[in-house]
Amino acid sequence: MINEKEVIRKSLDKFSFSKNEKFIQEVLWRTYWKGWMELRSGVWDDYLIDLKRIKEEFRDNGDYLNAIEGKTFIDYINRNAEEYGNYPALNTPANNEYSAWDSMSWSELRETAKNLASGLIDLGLSPGDMAFIMSNNTKDHNIADLGIVYCGATPSTLYKQLKFNQIEYVSNLMDAKVAIVGDLELFEEVNKAKENCPNLKAVVLIDGYEEKKDLDYVHSYHELIQKGKEINNLDSSKLDEAIATVTPDTLACLIFTSGTTGKPKGVMISHKNVLWTIESLFGQMIPASKFPRIVSYLPMAHIAARAGDHYQAIYRAGQIFPVPVLEDMSVALPTIEPSVFVAVPRVWEKFKAGLEVKIEENPKKDLIAKAIANGLEKVDYQQKGETVPLMVNLKDKLFAKLVFSKFKEGLGIVDTEYFVTAAAPMNRDVHRWFHAIGIDVTEIYGMTEDTGPATIGVPGNAVESFTKRLKADSIEIPSVLNPIGKVGIPIPGTEVKVMEDGELCIKGNHVAQGYYKSEDQTKETFDSDGWLHTGDLAEIDTEGYVKIIGRKKEILITSAGKNIAPVEVEDLIKPHQLIGQICVVGDGKKYLTALIVLDGDGGAEKWASDNNVDYSFENMSKNQSVIEAIQKQVDEANSQVAQVQQIKKFVVLQKEWTDSSGELTPTLKLKRNVIAEMYNDEIESMYEEG
Repeated sequence: MINEKEVIRKSLDKFSFSKNEKFIQEVLWRTYWKGWMELRSGVWDDYLIDLKRIKEEFRDNGDYLNAIEGKTFIDYINRNAEEYGNYPALNTPANNEYSAWDSMSWSELRETAKNLASGLIDLGLSPGDMAFIMSNNTKDHNIADLGIVYCGATPSTLYKQLKFNQIEYVSNLMDAKVAIVGDLELFEEVNKAKENCPNLKAVVLIDGYEEKKDLDYVHSYHELIQKGKEINNLDSSKLDEAIATVTPDTLACLIFTSGTTGKPKGVMISHKNVLWTIESLFGQMIPASKFPRIVSYLPMAHIAARAGDHYQAIYRAGQIFPVPVLEDMSVALPTIEPSVFVAVPRVWEKFKAGLEVKIEENPKKDLIAKAIANGLEKVDYQQKGETVPLMVNLKDKLFAKLVFSKFKEGLGIVDTEYFVTAAAPMNRDVHRWFHAIGIDVTEIYGMTEDTGPATIGVPGNAVESFTKRLKADSIEIPSVLNPIGKVGIPIPGTEVKVMEDGELCIKGNHVAQGYYKSEDQTKETFDSDGWLHTGDLAEIDTEGYVKIIGRKKEILITSAGKNIAPVEVEDLIKPHQLIGQICVVGDGKKYLTALIVLDGDGGAEKWASDNNVDYSFENMSKNQSVIEAIQKQVDEANSQVAQVQQIKKFVVLQKEWTDSSGELTPTLKLKRNVIAEMYNDEIESMYEEG
């Protein structure tokens, strides 16, 4: 009997196909080998008939697994260490000025991660276990993550802003055996949590071990690596056994995201999920050479950092430059010269604000203003799909050399291939402004539950290759390749659809396995047909571009890309006698604020009587003692949550919310979108500078 796979192997040896033509394998399965075995005439006619159809099928069903089939991160680390062993992998600033960097090679990274893994195994971390990391973005954070993976265990990075009660919850949920902590400040919160975490047996300190070495459960990160090295030199069999347990379906990480109940949910992301996503994006969608320089500043607790920094570097044999403090970015970027720069909208807003300050101080500010105005005019023509007038184009090219090149030099992004905004919708005016100055920011849409990117606009550097691909597949080229206000087209192998209620759903091999230990919530979000229900309301135009028009869920996403459940914060503030209703707002904003309604069922009136205050909503909303009392309650709530969840400002309103006036549903739930529209002026006043 003829072996079908052997026929394909021999056929592929005979005919040379590129990796982007892997669909031909399927054609051979369906036509060539069958015709050969059946001695059927006209087999190649069948081949030609099937060719176009199967191309389309592959684009729709996301079967791009050929390049990564059966592989894990460990395979890619091995490739990097063996083929590019002397190439830099991780970098550490040599000084506070970021003027020089110390590098760790790929071969050194692999060895160090394996040594740490053996040390962790000696502490009791086994395949299938979980461990969490709390640390700044550093070289050691990346090593720690890989060390846990080499154990066959699952790493989870927690936001370093979490309080001990939040750490306690997620640690117990995942039954974490080990915590790797960056410094003594973070250790204090972890140590408080440990008292009520029976499964947390060991805390590994990266910095500050000498001050805590008297605690028998505290271990030195650096000593653990050395101990693991000694173990591996004598007998690495336990490590080898642990590595052998890692498969494509093994969890690569557990990422916690907030839900509508306020309790974090652990998203289970496998090696297959991540490798498929990165292969689809960089192997199929956009041209990406090896060895990129990647700046890492977003927290590794965020999928944007994991996918865009850590995992991309592994896949492309790149090097990571960690910048722990965002304020250091302006100093660090010129010495990094990143190949790709991923930022959340808030960072782009900061860049714009910083540039505008410098422009105002520049003696040539009038010339710069003209350059930007011309750039905006060019962008507007492009966004309409219209031909840019000759003079506008010529001026833009001139200004690009005289003005905009200086912007890029100042930011340190002269040689950057791709500029990406992700994690939250980007303000249209900010997006348009960057396009105008020649920084072609591409918007990516996705979520933790689909391993990051699901749709993307076409980056400027990818336009030529992208259009060639579309032409080859006989697909009409969109009129605008990177439209502002839309989040792009699906990445290869991704299906999207809009449900009857307007909710956007996503399907593909990047969709996560579900929520850890939460079957009910998993069923709500991941349906039986493989569709991820995003909770976002969307439209899909005739060219396939996705536009997000609102949120079905009540999750707020700040301009920094942080997912926040308002209910958790609201429930901490509402118990006060004065407060009847509260709505936390901040979607797309740099911080959270709140609209507060006084208690009309007697609580406010009682407080007024006790405190000799004239009772009326109008009077009390302006009364200083009322404001101070509510502020005290807000401060108490803020002390119990992470910084990103804290309420920075609030407004006390002069009327109650009811179902008849439109702010509440018939079951007296908040209509958040309605409230946001009705009280837009009050909300915007809380974000005014000063």
